[in-house]
Amino acid sequence: MSLRPGETLDDLARNGMKVIQSKNGYRFSMDSVLLAHFADVKPGDEVLDLGCGSGVISFLLAGRHPSCRITGLEIQPELADRARRGAECNSVAHRIDVINGDLRQAERFLGNRRFNLIVANPPFWRKGEGRPSPDREKLIARHEVESTLEDYVDAARRLLVGGGRLAMVHRADRFLEIVNTCAEKNLALKRIRFIHPYLDRDANLLLIEAVKSPRSRVRILPPLVVYNSDGSYTEEIISIYSEE
Repeated sequence: MSLRPGETLDDLARNGMKVIQSKNGYRFSMDSVLLAHFADVKPGDEVLDLGCGSGVISFLLAGRHPSCRITGLEIQPELADRARRGAECNSVAHRIDVINGDLRQAERFLGNRRFNLIVANPPFWRKGEGRPSPDREKLIARHEVESTLEDYVDAARRLLVGGGRLAMVHRADRFLEIVNTCAEKNLALKRIRFIHPYLDRDANLLLIEAVKSPRSRVRILPPLVVYNSDGSYTEEIISIYSEE
């Protein structure tokens, strides 16, 4: 497989899987690895990776359950192309279908298909927040210039089967917005886990699982701490990377 100019082929340290990325554009981070580990994928699941980017989460999930089938939906054609070529490189193209399309019009690309599990790593920053990147690829991936949090949750509402699950990673300080948005879309929170950079620091990220159901008993899981006080990874982070 040949790379295009400005691309790199990077190791995911999982079953020999690799990901094609831009040298200077959007590149995946720990968020994707933690979400792939958190998602409750089951054998035989039909999985939708909303905003799949270069396909990292899809590849990691495919490595966990050889029987699940995954569809990636990505609005940026360059990223969708990398994900598609990455699936071929990883010999999982027969199980991962990558579609270039807008999740706000998902039915146009997916028809009547419905999914047991949807995973989502949406843009963390509202339009106008943070430091917008001059790079268009990074801007769309990190800021809500195309799809908002509500767009992602609404797409999940429409595309999940009854009892299907949405697994998502997002900023911890948008927790109440996430709770309210899920409630408005009739998705009941089932699991919540806050991610702390250090044990004595406030959470900066969170992982949530919501189910397409009128009600669910919610579990608040123990916090996930990324770094020890000396800046090294905690044992749990090391174990997650070992697994993923």
